[in-house]
Amino acid sequence: MAFDLKPLGKMNRIDIELSTGFESGRINGSFSQVAGKINFSVRQPKLANGQVLLDARTLRLGYAKVNRDAHNPAWLDSSTFPKISYTLENLDNLKWRGEIMQANANGKLTIKGRSMPISVPIYLRYLRANRREYDGRNGDILYLTGQFPLSRGQFGINTGTALDSILDSLTVKIQLVAGSDTVRPFLPCRLFGGRP
Repeated sequence: MAFDLKPLGKMNRIDIELSTGFESGRINGSFSQVAGKINFSVRQPKLANGQVLLDARTLRLGYAKVNRDAHNPAWLDSSTFPKISYTLENLDNLKWRGEIMQANANGKLTIKGRSMPISVPIYLRYLRANRREYDGRNGDILYLTGQFPLSRGQFGINTGTALDSILDSLTVKIQLVAGSDTVRPFLPCRLFGGRP
């Protein structure tokens, strides 16, 4: 079943946390436009696939100068590379914690035209027939959260020149809510539960 991120876009968040040499020790930011589709089968969750797209131009970090710098050619170069994408290829290492599935989402992350394989630890809930509570439409909800470290240098984001003020490693936090257009027949499965 296909789950679309765009209709529930206001609930989708991709946050980043940069460690710095500044007094506060970190800068937090987020991308405000997240879209894409995830194909997910309750019977075969390992075969999940799809793509998540971020509009790089929507990254905001809370400080006007930092916001400007983040989009210049040395950093994201968002005018040349307006999209950041993550292509999901499969899930593995599935474990259950009650009705929540824990897994590694394996795929490729593309930033500034560079693609690298990455495995993202995620938590997933499948909410059968719950889409109506979110946007009034009939369908199911796929709710994903996760957090992972990322090296900006691997993607050519200001390599070396700002390491004294902005450290190479950053933390990415995801919250994705995607909706299907139909409701699956009820199946006896731990994925089905209430609202996240």
